Amino acid sequence: MDRKLSSKQQVSFFIMNMSVFAIIFIFLGVIILQLLNQMAYRETDESLVKMSQESEFIQQEIFRYQEGSLTFNPNERLREPPPSPSSNTFNTQIILWSEKGEILNEKTLGGRLSELNNLRLQIDHLGEIQTISIQNDENEKELTFHSITQSYDYNEIAYVQIVSNVNQIQHSLQTFRFIVMGCMIVFWLLSIGISYWLSVQFTKPVLKAWKRQQEFVENASHELRTPLTIIQNRLEGLFRKPDQTIMDESENIAQALNETRRLAGLTTDLLMIARSDANQLILDKTATDTTKFLTELVIPFKEMAEIDEKTLDLITEHTLTVQIDQKKIYQVFVILLDNALKYTKKGDKIQVISSKGHKTWEIHVTNTGPSISKEEQARIFDRFYREDKSRSKETGGYGLGLSIAKQIVEEHTGKISVENLSPQGVDFCITLPRNEK
Repeated sequence: MDRKLSSKQQVSFFIMNMSVFAIIFIFLGVIILQLLNQMAYRETDESLVKMSQESEFIQQEIFRYQEGSLTFNPNERLREPPPSPSSNTFNTQIILWSEKGEILNEKTLGGRLSELNNLRLQIDHLGEIQTISIQNDENEKELTFHSITQSYDYNEIAYVQIVSNVNQIQHSLQTFRFIVMGCMIVFWLLSIGISYWLSVQFTKPVLKAWKRQQEFVENASHELRTPLTIIQNRLEGLFRKPDQTIMDESENIAQALNETRRLAGLTTDLLMIARSDANQLILDKTATDTTKFLTELVIPFKEMAEIDEKTLDLITEHTLTVQIDQKKIYQVFVILLDNALKYTKKGDKIQVISSKGHKTWEIHVTNTGPSISKEEQARIFDRFYREDKSRSKETGGYGLGLSIAKQIVEEHTGKISVENLSPQGVDFCITLPRNEK
């Protein structure tokens, strides 16, 4: 993956994240404003409907109108009704209409008549809440009302209209819309920065995985090329000497077979690593007695150590029953003990120490061979990394063993680490969860 493709992918992630944030903020803003509009006018509309249904409230207005009118016979006038508990008329006014669309209670309206002077009777939607706008002639200011009109048959009164001024609510809504939109813009701008940061974070594991894969392919190709070249050269040599017997060319055949075995081992290791990377490494965990497991494991390695005039001891401080994949963990110890035998000299000492940690099983594989530098400790579990390349060629290693060991341990949700011993030596520590049942 070149830098141009990486930048293109990062830009793609950035645009995607920014678009997602924008859509979320737009939907959030629409929902908030819609809910606010409904809630802001709900109380006013409910109050209008309730007032239109309370005859006492309307009768009070009719009584005030009759008191100031000379056309009504005193005997036909309404008695003053009791005050309605919901009669909050600060922004609300009742208008009495004649059949001809004339306002009858102009005197009781007082100063509000100038505001309602341009109001016209509309009977198309009786009993429904309507929004009406009126232009005030005095200050040329537009007034907005919520209104409900219903028919009313009493003497010359044909319709009753209840209006409530909502300019203050509209002004508050406009201010709130401005605040909401401002906050949305500010947070969307912040989301642009977050989107850029997320795009960088998203591409990091992709680039890391790609780089790791590229290194793996390059290293695997290099390691495969050497044994294949040796096998090819040996076989071509046999064709150049058709008269030679098998005994005459036994050395070349043996070397070709040896490289074939090494190649088979390498492909097995590569397959295990590939399965682990693809999360296809399946563990078959069983209850295992740690002392019995380690005792049987170290027997062949003790024999090999004695042949090389080295010492291998097993120290079991505690006996535990743990849930592990015995074959996989056995492979881990084979890798560690094989390395310990390879990188130690005659007279060196190798120890396998099993102990009980806090909810863990701790195993130390130590040896008194050469110490490992801090730089090499940081890379020793990397794939195809070999501390001493020339020596690894002699021992047949490809630098995959410790990498495979680490993957197996981590599949068991454990840890593996390496430290130097004083004055000389190396300590590989494996920590596995006990998972006792």
